[in-house]
Amino acid sequence: METNKSNYDHDYFDALYAVNEGDPWQYEQRWYEQRKRNITLAVLPNAQFSNAIEMGCSNGVLSEQLAARCQKLYCLDANQIAVSLAKQRLQQHRHVEVIQGIIPQDLPQQKFDLIVLSEVLYYLDQTSLLQVIEWLNTALNPNGSILACHWLQPIQHFEMNGQAVHTLLKEKLSYPHYLQLGDADFLLDVWRQTQTSIADEEGLI
Repeated sequence: METNKSNYDHDYFDALYAVNEGDPWQYEQRWYEQRKRNITLAVLPNAQFSNAIEMGCSNGVLSEQLAARCQKLYCLDANQIAVSLAKQRLQQHRHVEVIQGIIPQDLPQQKFDLIVLSEVLYYLDQTSLLQVIEWLNTALNPNGSILACHWLQPIQHFEMNGQAVHTLLKEKLSYPHYLQLGDADFLLDVWRQTQTSIADEEGLI
């Protein structure tokens, strides 16, 4: 009988990164992934962010595009293979720092203008996810934003799924909910410290 995984499993993710040259989800080959990245970047509320972090950066494909929008970007992943691939991909971006760490154990103490959580939180059990949410509620600078994007289909071997993750985020995050995009395959939500619209910030209203 297969059991749900509740803690980080190095062997599970090592096996994933052993296929397709370290790109198990085919981030660069699949239009689905390219489209999702384009949507993710398009809905970010600010053109530039001074201090950002991406949780679960994987091999750094999204990170590379986020780097163009951030003055400082931290990229965190628990898997050593993913971290090595991300470091290689991002080595020309001196303002990007790739770090190996497990959430929630290795959550940083500093505050950020942008926190990106893309396809990562359903790998946590509910207790760990609640710890991450508790951290999120203290981790934004004024006018900061949180973006969460997750696959809606069941994640084999894991307790959570994208719908459950976003339901819990909406219940527990203390920030105003700014945007929701419901695709047939994924959910994308944005929370901001401010309720001011982008048009208002740009003087259009």
